[in-house]
Amino acid sequence: MSEAKPIPAQQLKRLQTLYSRFAAASADPRTRTREERLLWASLVVGRKVESFRELSSTEANTAIARLQKDAPQAKTRPRPMDREAAERHAKDGRWDGEKFRPAPQMASAFDLENIERYYHRLGWERATFDAWLRSPRSPLGRHSQPRIRTVAQANRVRWALKKMLQTRGLWAAAPSQPARGESFEANVMSAG
Repeated sequence: MSEAKPIPAQQLKRLQTLYSRFAAASADPRTRTREERLLWASLVVGRKVESFRELSSTEANTAIARLQKDAPQAKTRPRPMDREAAERHAKDGRWDGEKFRPAPQMASAFDLENIERYYHRLGWERATFDAWLRSPRSPLGRHSQPRIRTVAQANRVRWALKKMLQTRGLWAAAPSQPARGESFEANVMSAG
């Protein structure tokens, strides 16, 4: 009978990293203890485990596969905008945003997600938001089928929704971790 191949250092590190992410995402603080970690490993491999180091390479592969399946995927942080993109995001659509008018840029999914977050904070459904966009008070003007296509249009809509949130006293209830592009507004809001 051949001896099982011991766990390589890289595989051990991967297993420990994945388990720590799994434990951090768990609502139960007990998963962070050594005893719970070893109990989990024992259940996964089907034998009593005293240490992750005593696992064979095959057992470690089984545990890693289980963690990759069960652990929530970590959200990657978006790359910070370069200076010009940040300026465009802040000024496009403003009266002093003439620099960007000759070359309009399409609104991104990020811009549309921000707008959606804003109108949900107002307690609006999509139908209410669409009706507001068609109304005479819309920042896009009177259109039978208004669409947010450019960054300038997205900014006008976002600024109008922000003003409504501020008027209703809901802007201070902004999420503690501002989304990309909101950091300037959040800083101004907390300073003022």
